[in-house]
Amino acid sequence: MTELDKRLQQARITCQQQGQRLTPIREKVLRLLLMLDKPVSAYELLEHYKADEQSGTQPMTIYRALNFLESQSLIHRLASTRQYVACHHIHNEPHSELTQFLMCDHCGSIEETPLAGSLWSAIQHNAEQTHFHIDQPSLEIHGTCQKCQTAI
Repeated sequence: MTELDKRLQQARITCQQQGQRLTPIREKVLRLLLMLDKPVSAYELLEHYKADEQSGTQPMTIYRALNFLESQSLIHRLASTRQYVACHHIHNEPHSELTQFLMCDHCGSIEETPLAGSLWSAIQHNAEQTHFHIDQPSLEIHGTCQKCQTAI
């Protein structure tokens, strides 16, 4: 079984545990995100989907699948770039509730890492003090990856 197949199987299990179903369209969108292994917009994803499926799939189909996958914590929406990326953890390893994305502005690479529990606790405390509800617990940090630093 390939790594891709393992991650898709774990995604099916995750959905089933939540009383949800990973439909063929949702699975195809997740498969594409896992295969691309980089942030992509919904419209880029639609083009890849159409290329594989030879269909007249509409943008709303892709957006519905993305919304579902995000609600199951199988993917992340990157607010600063309006792109989507598959979750590196897909629930088979423990991770904190706050995800940090290190995003290279030169090559577009992205690293997903959990933040220390103490930092997440401090952020939650600050939010509670101002009566603020956190909807998307992620932190996006833009910069330059090691590969691009070496090339500059």
